[in-house]
Amino acid sequence: MPSNPILLAYFAGWKDWSGLPLERDATRLTHICFAFANIRGDGELALFAEGDTDKQARAQTHFATLHRMREINPKLRLLISIGGWAADGFSDAALDAGTRERFSKAAIAFMQERGLDGIDLDWEYPSNDMASIKARPEDKRNFTLMLADLRERLDALSDAEGRKGDERYLLTIAAGAGQYYLDGVEMAEVARLCDFVNLMTYDFYNGWATRAGHHTNLYNTPVDPDGDSCAKSVALFTANGLPKEKLVLGCAFYGRSLKGVGTAGLGAPGTPQSNGGYSYSEIPALIACGRAVRHWDEAAKSPWLMVDGDEFVSYEDAESLRHKADFAKAQGLAGTFFWEYTEDGTDTLLDTLWTHR
Repeated sequence: MPSNPILLAYFAGWKDWSGLPLERDATRLTHICFAFANIRGDGELALFAEGDTDKQARAQTHFATLHRMREINPKLRLLISIGGWAADGFSDAALDAGTRERFSKAAIAFMQERGLDGIDLDWEYPSNDMASIKARPEDKRNFTLMLADLRERLDALSDAEGRKGDERYLLTIAAGAGQYYLDGVEMAEVARLCDFVNLMTYDFYNGWATRAGHHTNLYNTPVDPDGDSCAKSVALFTANGLPKEKLVLGCAFYGRSLKGVGTAGLGAPGTPQSNGGYSYSEIPALIACGRAVRHWDEAAKSPWLMVDGDEFVSYEDAESLRHKADFAKAQGLAGTFFWEYTEDGTDTLLDTLWTHR
């Protein structure tokens, strides 16, 4: 791991940031991705909130807050994250040289107008329509060309403004953590064009799950030996051309739940379409009041809860994140990131990542 490892937070722009310890965390975080801007029309960009006066006003306040955080820590880098789950428009924007040029110019103008330091693309996922977005086989090559166009223009802008070293404009992506993602991209070329890649090593068991499983486990467990894990994803991506020093390991500040599991817990079938979630802020209270019982999977290095004797919850806590931070260091990864900043009002999770970076 580098001497100054990345500790990146995604900030949800639609949420209320009041009362959060932003001034303190300005000195802990190295990068913030503001989520999200989306593609509208012919490659133009808009905030999720545009068209809603109240939400737009909140978004502008949020950008002012980010600038104050950067004043506290001038080394803090601020990026606009474009896309997110079910965000459409990428396949059309990447389709040919003309659409790529329009998109790159729009994205860079959006970044400059808000005084940000880079662009993070969260296309979920190139060549894949699982999120009910448009997808083409050509996305695989076109995604590389889209990044190449952005890279060239960001580098030229950095040169024109005299930005050197860590001050140069950044280009990053958020990547799905499985083979399904690698099948749709040219990973080695993508990695070459990006400053780093945020590997979304969470949601392994998600809103479609019908069985109780870990959603962000570090290692595979005997209950699910052929399933996903952070270590498995890191090995897969590094074998497919993503250098370890550009790989940022994903952490989840929320839990995934499934009802109807009964007393069997981890690995048991549950009630289809009963999936839910908890922010980490809610979880200590569930344990403290006796509604939830915490269990620890030593093989996976991950906790899980049984809530009200029937609901399974997979989540992160301080113990699991210490193992993840140690893994990132031992593997020589670029650092860690998490979704999402407002999900932990207790400061347990960010403090653990910061302390053990």
